[in-house]
Amino acid sequence: MPTIPLQQSTRFTYFSKLIDRPVMDKNGEVNAKIYDFIIKPLEAYPQAQGLIIRRGFPNRKYTVVPFADIEALNEKEARLKVEFAKLKFEENHDDRQELTLRRDILDQQVVDTHNHKVIRINDIHLLFVNHSLMVAHVDISLRGLFRRLGVEKLVDFLIRLINKNAKYLKTEYLIPWKYIQPLSINPASMTIKVNVPQKQFNAIPAADLGEIFLEVSSKNQIALFRSVDIITRARIFTHIDFKTQKLMIEELPDKEIAELLNNIPSDEATDFLEKLPKSRVGQLLGLMENKYAKKLSELLGYSNDSAGGLMTAEYIACLKNITVEAALKQIKERSFKVEPAQFVYVLDEESRLIGATNFRRLILAGPQEQLMNIIFPKTYFVNLESGVKEVAYLMEKYKYYTIPVVDNNNVLKGIITVDDILSQLITIAWRRLKKIKVLPKQ
Repeated sequence: MPTIPLQQSTRFTYFSKLIDRPVMDKNGEVNAKIYDFIIKPLEAYPQAQGLIIRRGFPNRKYTVVPFADIEALNEKEARLKVEFAKLKFEENHDDRQELTLRRDILDQQVVDTHNHKVIRINDIHLLFVNHSLMVAHVDISLRGLFRRLGVEKLVDFLIRLINKNAKYLKTEYLIPWKYIQPLSINPASMTIKVNVPQKQFNAIPAADLGEIFLEVSSKNQIALFRSVDIITRARIFTHIDFKTQKLMIEELPDKEIAELLNNIPSDEATDFLEKLPKSRVGQLLGLMENKYAKKLSELLGYSNDSAGGLMTAEYIACLKNITVEAALKQIKERSFKVEPAQFVYVLDEESRLIGATNFRRLILAGPQEQLMNIIFPKTYFVNLESGVKEVAYLMEKYKYYTIPVVDNNNVLKGIITVDDILSQLITIAWRRLKKIKVLPKQ
């Protein structure tokens, strides 16, 4: 294969076809092999900045050659513009501040932010463009693994003998690099080097985020957790099991745990805290925002299977004597830990529940209309001591997906969503099935 100067080439290749290829210096001496590439991570399609080459056996030594000093590179060889004598070879090259393909990407678990799953990279698809080498895709296919092992042609031949139209031969499993989040841990900071915009990762639905997190190896979970912002952490935390939650907080300082709990819906925070020792709960509540800690303390006093134990304190309520315009302004100015239910509860000056309306009625009403004039004729509610069955019955009967919870003085204390009640019912049903040894088929 003729040598293709970088400045004249525009073509694809695979990382596996470049590693361990011979390296020739300016004088034509061949005394090293390609080992790895250093890439610039903060780009949609990272560009190679340097070539790591090695020589010697068994005492191997390494050096870095800037890409500007590479005259030509292809699947047969690399040719340098400098002499080996001017390069300093050392026993180790392990600069963790750099992102390299062989060490940090190949064979690593990654989060595919497009398909919302954890995968393992078997090869890396590269693109020569002018005088540069760019990372275009990652290959997650079995064929990519065979290519790296040097048996791709043999396996292809055997499969063609069996079925020349096999999907294996025709389908490429290449994922664009812009959708990939490398889980390459920096041991100093215990963070993951992220090369795509954080907003792309944040766009993954919370349930999928939880599944992705659980698929990641345990050694990478804390690194993934620390690499995302606090809102994403909260979304992940509420969608993982208690055992994993407990492992996470054991690795975090108390200040970070308190910040995490401050950003979790009250019902989820309560579910977590009630499983911890009382001494630990008191310690964490003392570090949290006073108002929210007080709210959680109150929720922790209720039984798990009561309305008080199921409710969340995240709801929208307005006083009865304001206008629609004022109510909408209050809603816009509020911040929520989760997307609020589309109901607005109307209270008197003593926080007693008078009625409820919804966003649709608010939007269609005139700005100066009194809030009291657009509430529903009848609003059903439950008491703090109401059981799961009563709550479920009212929700099913009146087709509610949220229901308010009041105390004995009719003061609004929280709301129960259909998700909360469904989760509780599933847990009860599962326990009963286990008790009678009748479980659904897996």
